[in-house]
Amino acid sequence: MVKKVRRSFRGFGELDEGTREGNIALGKDGVLRLIRWVLLADERGCCTNRDTERIGGRVIARKDFWIGNLKASSAKLFAYLLCEGSGAVLTVEVNGHPLTHRWRKERPYWEDAWTTIEVPVKYLRQGLNTFVFRGEEGDGWKLLVEPSVHPNRSAKSVDGGRTWDYDHLGENGSNDGEYLVRLGLEMYPEEGAWTSPVVDVPGLSGEGRIRPKARTRSLSFGWEGEASDGTEVVLLWRGGETPSYRPDSWSPWEEVKGPVEAEYPFVQARALLRSDGSATPEVREVRVEGEVEVEREAKVRVASWDAPKIVRSSYPFSYLSYEEPRAAILRERYGLEKVVEGTGSEWEALMRLRDWARRQWEDGWDTGTIKFCPPWDALVILELASRKLALGMCTHYATVFVHACASLGFPARILIMRSHCIAEVWSNDHGKWVAMDVGGDSDDSTKYTYHFERNGTPLSALEAHRAWVNRDLEGIRMIPEAVESKFKLEDRLKLFERFCIHLRNDQLTSLGRDEPEHGFGSYHYDGYLWWEDEPGERLPWFSLWSSREADFHWTLYQTEVYLSITEEDTVLRVLLDTETPNFWKYEARRDEGRWEEVSEELMWCLHSGENILEVRVLDRFGRAGRTSRMVVEV
Repeated sequence: MVKKVRRSFRGFGELDEGTREGNIALGKDGVLRLIRWVLLADERGCCTNRDTERIGGRVIARKDFWIGNLKASSAKLFAYLLCEGSGAVLTVEVNGHPLTHRWRKERPYWEDAWTTIEVPVKYLRQGLNTFVFRGEEGDGWKLLVEPSVHPNRSAKSVDGGRTWDYDHLGENGSNDGEYLVRLGLEMYPEEGAWTSPVVDVPGLSGEGRIRPKARTRSLSFGWEGEASDGTEVVLLWRGGETPSYRPDSWSPWEEVKGPVEAEYPFVQARALLRSDGSATPEVREVRVEGEVEVEREAKVRVASWDAPKIVRSSYPFSYLSYEEPRAAILRERYGLEKVVEGTGSEWEALMRLRDWARRQWEDGWDTGTIKFCPPWDALVILELASRKLALGMCTHYATVFVHACASLGFPARILIMRSHCIAEVWSNDHGKWVAMDVGGDSDDSTKYTYHFERNGTPLSALEAHRAWVNRDLEGIRMIPEAVESKFKLEDRLKLFERFCIHLRNDQLTSLGRDEPEHGFGSYHYDGYLWWEDEPGERLPWFSLWSSREADFHWTLYQTEVYLSITEEDTVLRVLLDTETPNFWKYEARRDEGRWEEVSEELMWCLHSGENILEVRVLDRFGRAGRTSRMVVEV
């Protein structure tokens, strides 16, 4: 029997299941649109506040931007500027047109060193655009320089602009790089992508949790919406044999040009929204349709099902590897396994690690003997802290906690907010991310660490943020409650007015470039993922923003289950899928018997009456994830 099947993604809830790039907005009206904003940047802010270029007198700086398509209605220049004198005047020439900016000593927190200069669009042109920075001698103007060889669009002149040097920047002429200057254009980007979750095509032909024995015969993809002049929507597709993408078993992305003859059981659709800069297409629906040949229908019944779907982020996260030698050094050198020894639960182990991290400083928040701000590396931080050589502040407390957690197999991440840095850790016990403040207390006589709970349930950063912006504080406490004698709940929640996450915790393997002295100045690294409640509330000099909850609340250590019948009514084919850092193996047990190792595909032989199958994932540390449980009656 051949059945026609269909999976439609329509409306806010269904379209929000798909992942989307940062230049795509999903409105509350359930429409995908390109965001009207393009940020041009030739650097990511991977430098320190000591990588400076002093501007004044005959020393002037130049930043070039290439605008391939100019359809902007407005433009803003964002320069990371430092200045020693209040009221000092800076002249910025835009393609020869002068603009004047005066330094204000009193600056809003989120701006601080970031200086916004309105640029008349009529001063810009398609192609190469030149911005020249001039200051009076002695005013103390400085730009930051990120070391890089390409694209070679920053230059310095020491003779008032008669000659230019692109290779010897910085106060000592030893830095070849790009100035931290970015250009924002109010126009639509060339392209943005929305990607559907994986669609189980044969599963669409059934009516319950158990897929019939079926195979895909053909596929088609479509969309609904509008594409006005200067815009278009292009659909792509790919398919594979596994419930999530794998390069060895999935096809590459291909453009949809008509019906697709394919037998893949799992497929994804991707909508590319394209623009010439003047308008955006609108997408209200993306659909997957097909024909499925059904050989056998399921004749058994699912009595109960406790195996939630995996929630995935639009952005990859780089986890510390179990095999990283420096992670083992961290564990052994600081006795981390002894720190958590004897704990009755994972949650208790996290509490111990949190308190241990704060106790590593007896001179908290002191800049240290050598006046140095350590990078994101727990081993370096702890070695310097033990000798009271370098700064220890919230950034370092949080980093030590995150790396200690990761070295023991507890996924954790750095979280940055208003004038503060904390951590979030994945809790299997609670099935969620939990925000933990490791370095909020600079008083070494108390050394309080804490988290928030609402009616006994710990909060994530996003939940704390929403509690603050909605002024919904009922039932929220700081835990342990002794912290409340030192801090006011409202003051600590206010820090969550705006926040971002670092998309990696593997700095023990490679520091990368990141923001080497994070916290020593205004945030300038453009690799953090920022939360936005509504489009338009962004700090416009950063490019990674999301209002999709799953991009911050993705799930880990969960086993997703796909059941389908076989040639025999009492034998079910089971496919397993997971998102687990340092994955090791799956385990299953039948009818509450013994746990046994299984592959991602197994056969479940049923008997008369009630059949119970439980499955779980284990990581390389031996830590088990959440148990998925299915009950089938024959």
